[in-house]
Amino acid sequence: MYTDHKPCAVCGSPVELQARTGGGDRVAEADPTVDERICTNPDCPTNNGEDVNAV
Repeated sequence: MYTDHKPCAVCGSPVELQARTGGGDRVAEADPTVDERICTNPDCPTNNGEDVNAV
């Protein structure tokens, strides 16, 4: 796990780091162990299934 204090790039809310699970469509990443950034705002488009790639 690494430290990342940047807010969500879509809505500006804080983010939580969660362990990345599965390969998904990001199989060719340089470091697959890097945690996934999850926005804490439930109303953010990144949490509503919209195709937004900038958390």
